[in-house]
Amino acid sequence: MKSMTGFGRAAAECESFSVVADVSSVNKKGLEISVSLPRDWQPLERLIAAKAREFYTRGKVGVSVRADFRGAPALLSGASALESAAATLKAACESVGAKFEPSADTVLKLCELSASDAAQGPDWESAWATVSAALSEAFEKSSQMREAEGENLKRDLATRLNMILELALSAERESRNTAAQYRDRLLARLKDLGLELDLGDERLLKELCIFADKCDVSEEITRLKSHIAQFLSALEERDAVGRKMDFICQEMGREINTMASKANNLELTKIAISLKNELERVREQIQNIE
Repeated sequence: MKSMTGFGRAAAECESFSVVADVSSVNKKGLEISVSLPRDWQPLERLIAAKAREFYTRGKVGVSVRADFRGAPALLSGASALESAAATLKAACESVGAKFEPSADTVLKLCELSASDAAQGPDWESAWATVSAALSEAFEKSSQMREAEGENLKRDLATRLNMILELALSAERESRNTAAQYRDRLLARLKDLGLELDLGDERLLKELCIFADKCDVSEEITRLKSHIAQFLSALEERDAVGRKMDFICQEMGREINTMASKANNLELTKIAISLKNELERVREQIQNIE
């Protein structure tokens, strides 16, 4: 089980350049991949996205690749090239009737353009092997971080699911007394009104049967315990289980809501509220599970 939150950084280099790859991810219902690359390497985006899908099934994943190209000239080197560029710029100005009055800023801009052109790295096809090596390591580091976070989430969820199970067992014990408590209250009320009914009276038995049927939560508790067992089993799976857990939580919520609507016992109502609160905490946690 993995968290969707993770980060990894790795570097790789070859003779002409070095790269640093950063991979970060946060929770998201689906899979969204964004890639940041040097301008001339944009065709690599498709390959990087395909590589990311090998490691992620859900989440918002950001991949950044920065490159450092070796052999770029110093800012003011290449005087002949600078003179040639200035002459070309002068001729262009004269051809349109504009004055050519170079300043220090003009010289600086020409130097920057010259350095930028000289610093262009290899084409994306030649760069892919080095970039891929850095990305593989960054993805692995991110995966290790997500696994560690997943273990922490696993322990927390196991604790919360056991609390929900304890509450379900308490609800099961409490529900057994609901009909008897209702019978005693009904008889006490009738006695206060001056009416005496035999416990074998057909009308009393019918009333008790209807009430017992309406407040019976045994089926809901049985299904709830089954869902808890399924959830605890999912915690041990290695595959992406976030969507599965989300579905199980929905089913658990359905049973708890039905139990709450049937509760005619104050203590059972309190238990149902506690179950809702614990389940909501579980739902919040699984939003970050892949």
